[in-house]
Amino acid sequence: MERKKSYQELLKEYTMTQQQKEAKTLEWYTELFLNGLLQKRREEQLRKEIDLALDRRDKEAFMKLTKELAKYTE
Repeated sequence: MERKKSYQELLKEYTMTQQQKEAKTLEWYTELFLNGLLQKRREEQLRKEIDLALDRRDKEAFMKLTKELAKYTE
C-alpha cells in the first residue's frame, strides 16, 4: 500500500528543491561574473603586451597578440 506524504513532508521537499535551484542560480551568476573578470584582466594584459611589442618593434609578437585580443573583442 502506498503511503501518502503529509503536508509538512511535501512542504519540506518543496523548500529543499527551491533552495537547490537558488544555489544553482547563484553558482551560475558567480561563475559568469568571475569569467567576466578573468576575461577583462586578460584583455588588459594583452594590451600591455601589445604596447611592449610596439615599443620593441616586434612585429611577430604584435601580430600574435592582436589576433588573441581580437578573439576577446569580437
